[in-house]
Amino acid sequence: MRIVLASASPRRIELLEQVGIHVEVVPAHVDETIFEYESAHVAIQRLAQLKNDTIFNQYSDACVISADTMVILNDAIFNKPMDEEDAFRMLKALSGQTHQVMTAMMIQSAQFKKEVLSITHVSMAQLSDQDIWDYIKTNEPMDKAGAYAIQGKAGWMIQKIEGDFYTVVGLPLYECVKILRENHVMDLQKEE
Repeated sequence: MRIVLASASPRRIELLEQVGIHVEVVPAHVDETIFEYESAHVAIQRLAQLKNDTIFNQYSDACVISADTMVILNDAIFNKPMDEEDAFRMLKALSGQTHQVMTAMMIQSAQFKKEVLSITHVSMAQLSDQDIWDYIKTNEPMDKAGAYAIQGKAGWMIQKIEGDFYTVVGLPLYECVKILRENHVMDLQKEE
């Protein structure tokens, strides 16, 4: 069965490929505005569903995987930074704190529709301003929710996580594979 990833995230593509899931990449270009009345939980699930529905409407013969990831500290949502100063602001706020990383994932085919909301608690070390600027100069934070990549150069900044590491990377991999296996999508992909 064709599996379509409704995301251009290199991290999500790598995670799926590392476990042998071959995907077609078709990014969902949707309005990712978070409404004032929405909690992070509601917004992230709505966005994952919107991305999935957008692509599933075009590829209804496939299994479509979509996901959205947010970093939350004290009810404030930290999306991708707009510029270096925004990245600094986010990392300065996260420094020495425990925050949540939420990834909502939707998997849909003509036979089934499953939704997962995975939440991991991440404790970041106390960072100096120099630590933060040195990291920003690598350019790694600029396309990451919360302005850091746990699997990249920011790995040393993370003291502890409680929950699923891959949720922080951007795709709850165990849950994804479990759903694909339970619904025989991986078996059908092997047969092709």
